[in-house]
Amino acid sequence: MTAQNNSSSALPERPVLIAFLLFIIVGGGASVAIRMTYAELPPFWSAAARFLLAAVVFWILVFIKGLPLPKGRALLGAVLFGVLTVGLAFVLISWGLVATPASRYQILMATVPLLTIFLSSLHGIEAITLRGILGALLAVVGIVITVGGSGTAELSLPHIAAILVAAVFIAEGGVLIKKFPPNPTIMTNAIGMTVGGIILLVVSLVSGENWSLPTQASTWFAFIYLVVFVTIVAFLLYMWVLNKWSASGTSYGFVLVPLVTIVVASTFAGEQITWNFLVGAAFVLAGVIVGALLPSKAKPAAVEECKERSGQVLPRCA
Repeated sequence: MTAQNNSSSALPERPVLIAFLLFIIVGGGASVAIRMTYAELPPFWSAAARFLLAAVVFWILVFIKGLPLPKGRALLGAVLFGVLTVGLAFVLISWGLVATPASRYQILMATVPLLTIFLSSLHGIEAITLRGILGALLAVVGIVITVGGSGTAELSLPHIAAILVAAVFIAEGGVLIKKFPPNPTIMTNAIGMTVGGIILLVVSLVSGENWSLPTQASTWFAFIYLVVFVTIVAFLLYMWVLNKWSASGTSYGFVLVPLVTIVVASTFAGEQITWNFLVGAAFVLAGVIVGALLPSKAKPAAVEECKERSGQVLPRCA
């Protein structure tokens, strides 16, 4: 079930690729919207509120579909995913974005594919390939070029370090869940967001934040966008793609999302699209094509990963 893949980034089937692109488009405005909510809402409270609201929606869907609560290792996998990818990661992201512009934040998150490649190898899930490393490096260089000249604001090293550690948690969460029995996507999100939301709520309480509601229309718009389109739709797409594709292939969404972020920032924050954007976009697209989307000559070993010892195909691979 956790056999090593010789090909970690073979081109996925068309429905998976479409979901992958939709995840990128929907999630592109997330960091801009998060910073917009900070006009009225404290960072940890804002994150806790949106994840817990989304968790309620997912539990309703679980109830409607009559999904049984997972047990044993399946439950543990969903809980760990919530702790790493939602709880710990977004504690650090929420704090890091207070002093880090959205575009700079996306540069740091573009390291997720590189981290995923090495963590997948460390866990024995996917093999490190020269093509994967080259693709990730091209993508990171592209993001640096894209936003490298888009501002001169001083950056806070502790906040940058927090975001980098968050990238490690996100990469580890995406890799680690592959080592546990799969759950339906809705169930994984319901459990993960509940666990992560509680962690964020505790951090907010300990930090002495004021639990208030927005009063401005722009803040409500940003918050609703985060809850509905990012926390529910984008997370559903991400988990579905992660179940159907490799961890390293899915992680390349984090280097395409910044391109959408720049467009959103230029529309809502007045940032201009420059030659940095155009040249950087070419590098990013080249990196994703090389590292994640080119068909592999070798046959993927995912078939064995998708089978129980009895030979039965796992639900996530059906």
